[in-house]
Amino acid sequence: MNRELRRLRRAIAAMPDSEWQVFDGARYRDLDFFRIAAELDIAVPEVERLLASAMLHLMQFPK
Repeated sequence: MNRELRRLRRAIAAMPDSEWQVFDGARYRDLDFFRIAAELDIAVPEVERLLASAMLHLMQFPK
């Protein structure tokens, strides 16, 4: 496994649970924001905020 993939796996493992739930729904389960919001009982803008935060977490995670 290459170094970048290991870093990505560590970053995902370190992601806060609320961000992970939204990231998982959007990226792995291909759910739309309305479905994710309904499943998590949160508002769509909160889904958007959490997904943006999750993506930032992945990009900024230390190497």
